[in-house]
Amino acid sequence: MQSCNHDEFMVYEGNTETRNVGDYISNNFDLSLFHAALVKTDLLNAVTGSEKVTVYAPTNAAFNALGIYRASDFDKLNRDSLTTMIQYHMLGKILSSEEIPVKTLDAKYPNMAGKDLIISKHAGTSQWDKTRVFINGAEAIRMDIALTNGILNIVNACFKYQEGNVQHFLSKRPEYSVFVAGLKKFGYWERLAQGEWSVVAPDNQAFEKDGITLDSISRMDPKKFYNRFMGVYLFDTRIFLTDLESSGQSLAPSIEGDIRMSRTIFYNVDIRWFAVHTQEAGQYGRFTALSPNNKVNYLTDNGTVHNIEKLLFRPDEAVLTNTGN
Repeated sequence: MQSCNHDEFMVYEGNTETRNVGDYISNNFDLSLFHAALVKTDLLNAVTGSEKVTVYAPTNAAFNALGIYRASDFDKLNRDSLTTMIQYHMLGKILSSEEIPVKTLDAKYPNMAGKDLIISKHAGTSQWDKTRVFINGAEAIRMDIALTNGILNIVNACFKYQEGNVQHFLSKRPEYSVFVAGLKKFGYWERLAQGEWSVVAPDNQAFEKDGITLDSISRMDPKKFYNRFMGVYLFDTRIFLTDLESSGQSLAPSIEGDIRMSRTIFYNVDIRWFAVHTQEAGQYGRFTALSPNNKVNYLTDNGTVHNIEKLLFRPDEAVLTNTGN
């Protein structure tokens, strides 16, 4: 996904104290797609009236990453779903960045869709270490634009909330049919109905690259594999990838029943990508980059899903008889 450089993102603010949030959005070219979505869903009045609001407006580049390039592209979407999506970016109250607690990854604020925005903040200490605010896996590249009826923030990605749990998210998408079959075959599927999860989900193309199909999954005997073959993709806690970036930490739980294999989701500061690192005790590790930003940070009611385009283990690397793994 493309994002705007903090220094390059320039907008004309004029007398912001005399304009409301809706007027500001209407007159900002780089927010034209968000404006079109507000018009399409009859939500423009919600940000132009006297009611106090806080809005997190995605840039045009954020919509482009989802395949939306012009206002007419919204005509292809279900109107109710689009309405929920846009309401997800709006709070019915004023919330400045100063009110968000520091070093908290799960501060929740109810939005106009009746769900919670999950916001975290890194408090900067210098001009080189600036304060950063992350919302549902997106970053606010402009914060606290004060207007007559509230506050506008500009974000570099659309919030990708999906109704239902992780199971619903995966099962409704044909591109994960082989992964779902694998989770069911190896006994992990029912676990995803409850608890909180972060799922690193290989799409069908990832399986196809290694010659794995629905048929080959059906013929596998789970008793002949280490748990790493499918268990490596499931983390029993909910994270956005930006949580790792803002906290400077990684996520490295063990794989249940496969103690010799470690796995870590981490953020590489120098290269600016997220990856999963897997390593057998005493063996050389493997680094696999996660997908671009438009395919990560999907939020469901019980976790997040992050797409991956390469398997972490081929079947021959996870069979119990392969003593080299």
